[in-house]
Amino acid sequence: MDLENNNNTVLPECKKEHVDNKRSASVEENNAAYIKRLKVGYNDTKVEDAHVTEDNKKAPTQSPKKRIQLNNSKPKVNKNEAFTYGNYRHYYGKRILDTDFHDIRLDMLAMQPELFRGKQLLDIGCNSGHFSLEIAKKFEAKSLVGLDIDRTLTNEAQLAVNLLKRCSNISATTAAGKFPYNVKFVHGNYVLADDVLLEIERPQFDVILCLSVTKWIHLNFCDAGLKQAFRRMYLQLHPGGKLILEPQSFDSYKRRKKLTENIRKNYNAIQFKPDQFSDYLLSQDVGFADMQLMGVPAHCQAGFKRPILIFSKV
Repeated sequence: MDLENNNNTVLPECKKEHVDNKRSASVEENNAAYIKRLKVGYNDTKVEDAHVTEDNKKAPTQSPKKRIQLNNSKPKVNKNEAFTYGNYRHYYGKRILDTDFHDIRLDMLAMQPELFRGKQLLDIGCNSGHFSLEIAKKFEAKSLVGLDIDRTLTNEAQLAVNLLKRCSNISATTAAGKFPYNVKFVHGNYVLADDVLLEIERPQFDVILCLSVTKWIHLNFCDAGLKQAFRRMYLQLHPGGKLILEPQSFDSYKRRKKLTENIRKNYNAIQFKPDQFSDYLLSQDVGFADMQLMGVPAHCQAGFKRPILIFSKV
């Protein structure tokens, strides 16, 4: 019997045995190759497993969700670098003398309540906003904007304002200018990215408060940054406006100079000392007309006995 190949060509009977042997050999070779591949894979696995010890065993396979949770663990925060702008979470815990909120500086400001009543105020470096809220309420300010470089603090302060609004009995139609509707907290850096931006500043406020903030502006932005901030304060005040300034002494800078490398460099470069602030503010570079001492709060801690100064714009 003749045999047909795949091309339907009839093969002679004499070649049948040769074709059958060739097919048999081909199947055996394929089977041998498959077995070899299995052996190689098995051996490779064994070799890899041989190098695994108790010390370097891979962690068991975890779900993607668990891997994400592990990878998103919170980084450690350097406690020193967390408050490089003086944005301490419990700052008022040190300034307040009794259980109820009462910053002793309020007694000093209360000696001249007409400075604030019905006026538009800016509080630079408002921290958690406790002091700002007391000023707006106690002295019946027309409006008060609290500004801080720490977004967390301003968010918490604004949440407090929102809560006070919900709890108040003031209707929306009569709310304007009344506490707590006269208070707003915003996040921002008072030091501008470039001095050229001072050219677009316009008067917005009757009173600007800058209390225990100059040291932190100075350490982070050096002489140029603080001088720019002083010029910006002048430009943002209406004619007849007041800057209420509570500068820290230069001795207090030293304790914070190691907070960051940038602060250390700035500290070593400072030439504009706090005892020169008044002369600069009254100079033609800024423009304030006169300065008077409001007083020195009689705090029990020496570090908080800082003079409060009033600079007037003509």
